[in-house]
Amino acid sequence: MEVEEAPGAKLTGRESDVLRLLAWGLSNRLIARRLDISEKTVKNHLSSIYFKTGAAGRTQAALYARHAGLTGPGEAALSAVFALVPGKDAPPAGRALTARERGVLRLLAWGLSNRLIARRLDISEKTVKNHLSS
Repeated sequence: MEVEEAPGAKLTGRESDVLRLLAWGLSNRLIARRLDISEKTVKNHLSSIYFKTGAAGRTQAALYARHAGLTGPGEAALSAVFALVPGKDAPPAGRALTARERGVLRLLAWGLSNRLIARRLDISEKTVKNHLSS
């Protein structure tokens, strides 16, 4: 489903930042920490984003971000996720991600929830969580 921006409705710079981080798979809490704003402010920005883009929720908003060129799948987006999450480092150079871990991360970078990733890959949500932990 393609989400079109309402005519004349433009996202503010801060809304674009929130949308980009959402598309990278960050929670409201992590978005708030990264942007040094409250979680309530993140929710307010998301409400405005949903209204302006016509998105029904996080997944459609993430798809809109991808369509608008705010983020894209692949290693650049994944590197950005590692850079944004406090206390998390990229995997050590000597430890390569498995093909399944890369697949889970790619879908996460696209903005899919653990539940949707599990359905897409025909695995359990617990397995998705285990891959993300790895």
